Amino acid sequence: MFNTTNPAGQEMAAQEIDDLVYLRVHSVSPPKKMVYLAGPISGLTHDEARYGWREEFAQLMPKHIYCNSPMRGKEILKDFGVLTSGKGYPVNAMTSSKGVNSRDFNDVKTCDAMIACFLESNGVLSGGTMMEYGYAHAFQKPVIGIGPKDDPNLTHLMARDVQGWRVDDLEEAANIVSLLLTPGI
Repeated sequence: MFNTTNPAGQEMAAQEIDDLVYLRVHSVSPPKKMVYLAGPISGLTHDEARYGWREEFAQLMPKHIYCNSPMRGKEILKDFGVLTSGKGYPVNAMTSSKGVNSRDFNDVKTCDAMIACFLESNGVLSGGTMMEYGYAHAFQKPVIGIGPKDDPNLTHLMARDVQGWRVDDLEEAANIVSLLLTPGI
């Protein structure tokens, strides 16, 4: 219950109270939420891995849902060419094996949901993404897998029971994430 007197100390009319309740209910922004954007990186260039589907997915999210990419802060890889599971990478705090594992672990731990996109996997199993599935399972994060029904990443026994949903495209995944992370009645 809240105070029903106005700033002048007078009792508010029923309509004033209704208006105040309406404003309090409808002017509250939804809480900020975070989605981790997992998926294969090997075989892609820096820009394909950082922007590609990850940028497209982020643009589908409502304003209160933010996206974290495992490629952020890795501009040092821009001129590397095709990425290859860390082999021969220039090393900095985010591209070393400890840096990659520590940040990915923390990102999954602190996210509200995880997307695992295999639209560009070409049927190659992604060890890093399987690790992220394990993190998500341990931290009880909902996982939405995106890709063909027969992709080995989505059908792998370590992934198929961890993901709550398997969908064909980014739009369907974005809809599920929005429904999961937006409060309402």
